[in-house]
Amino acid sequence: MRQASYALAAVQQALSLSRDPQRRVEAWPAVQSFLTATAIISKLLWPVRAEGADLKSRWRRFRADRLRTELMISDTSALRDRKVRDSADHFDERIDDLVRDQRIPQSWADLAEEEFTQQPAPFRAIDSDTGEVLAGHDRMALTPIVTELNAVLRRCETIEPGSTSDPDIVMLLATLRWPPLPSLFAPTERPDEPVTAGASIAATGPQSLEELITLVVDQLSEHPDSDRSPDAEG
Repeated sequence: MRQASYALAAVQQALSLSRDPQRRVEAWPAVQSFLTATAIISKLLWPVRAEGADLKSRWRRFRADRLRTELMISDTSALRDRKVRDSADHFDERIDDLVRDQRIPQSWADLAEEEFTQQPAPFRAIDSDTGEVLAGHDRMALTPIVTELNAVLRRCETIEPGSTSDPDIVMLLATLRWPPLPSLFAPTERPDEPVTAGASIAATGPQSLEELITLVVDQLSEHPDSDRSPDAEG
């Protein structure tokens, strides 16, 4: 579900930037985020290296079948096609193909030969007018992908009602870290007084929480609170 939200947030940003002449060059990083997120979803639903008879391959097929069934995604879904993502991810190889296969003319006569063919150059772009992403020599229409992603989110919300598809909330939650566990020996609010103030701990220190508690209790019993008056009640 998070990947679907990431993809929708990224494509929205990419389309917005691509329509701004002053910021059009900034659109491709958002497109790459979109392609990456949709590829992750695609591989969850149609995993790679899942055709073998070994345990890992069988498990991948089982997982993918169950996910597609639960999310009601057909094998003809637009999410299955990863050609544009692969062309973007392996753009260097598309350039290698051009350099390797393109015949370099040595004269104007070579250019005039019927056999001479100029290979198309690979490129990457988002076309906001046609609603397509282009990478290498491949094209992908955005509308079918966005429709599928919205359907995935609606189905996820049905399965898990407490979830949210709001891209901003999902991205915020994804960046949150679990709070670190405080150390038993971390300083208190008083910077000059550790948590174990009043306890003499050996260089090796206690090996368990129970040992630490016992040690602190023993030390406190040996050094009662000097601020309490002799006749103060407990």
